[in-house]
Amino acid sequence: MNPWLWGKFLLFWHAELFSPAGFVQRAIVISVGYLLVHLAGLREYTSVLNGTVGPESAGWTVSAILGITYIIIYLAFVVLVPVLLLAAGILALWQRRGRRMDEIKCSSGATWAPPRH
Repeated sequence: MNPWLWGKFLLFWHAELFSPAGFVQRAIVISVGYLLVHLAGLREYTSVLNGTVGPESAGWTVSAILGITYIIIYLAFVVLVPVLLLAAGILALWQRRGRRMDEIKCSSGATWAPPRH
């Protein structure tokens, strides 16, 4: 692997918790988890919700655990991933705006104040 690309990956992976990169990182982890449980075929085990056992090869307990695992990861994918991506975008814009305001303050020498109404 390219050392430059590997370095960028490590910087991204060790991002702060409440940063745009951190939010995107968590969204990616949830998405990969959903992809893995979906490809593993755990969707069939969600039939425990209506009181039936999944495939006959698994017992009631195993079907329930696998079904609940799929449901939790599915809900995280459907609910949390969009929220995390929106939060990352909003936070990135907010940080960019803050940097721009700092540059304006430094270049003009005057302090900025919001207009009074």
